[in-house]
Amino acid sequence: MENFVYLLEPESAIFRAAELPDRNSIASISGLIGSDLIQMIRFDDMHSLFVGEEALRVGLTAFTIFDGYPIPLAGQIALLGGDGSKPYRSPSITMTEAARRFECCRPVLDPVFAPMDRVANKGLIVAGALESLQVRIDRRSPVLL
Repeated sequence: MENFVYLLEPESAIFRAAELPDRNSIASISGLIGSDLIQMIRFDDMHSLFVGEEALRVGLTAFTIFDGYPIPLAGQIALLGGDGSKPYRSPSITMTEAARRFECCRPVLDPVFAPMDRVANKGLIVAGALESLQVRIDRRSPVLL
């Protein structure tokens, strides 16, 4: 690949290289991340992140924490070389170096079952009955492809 980007998919935590057909076109980047409304975030002095602006919404099933950025990022993320003043280029860092700055997260519901000796105010609760659900965040490092 002559021109490539790194793409991070938070749902699967897969981090991979993909070809960038036109490095001068925001439409190419938009097509790669699957969003018409995109936001650019500085990754470092030599790289930029592009994220879908409308991905952080109700019903969110996965998101990404980017080291040093105050809010979670949702949807696919593209990492490119450049700061916007010149055409974008392939990243000059390795995927391993870039992956260290991300953490992919998913909300998870864990069932809580009634213990054997549980008694409620209206009588006995059947042992093993679903009592409630607890929410936790599953955090994973990106998987490099």
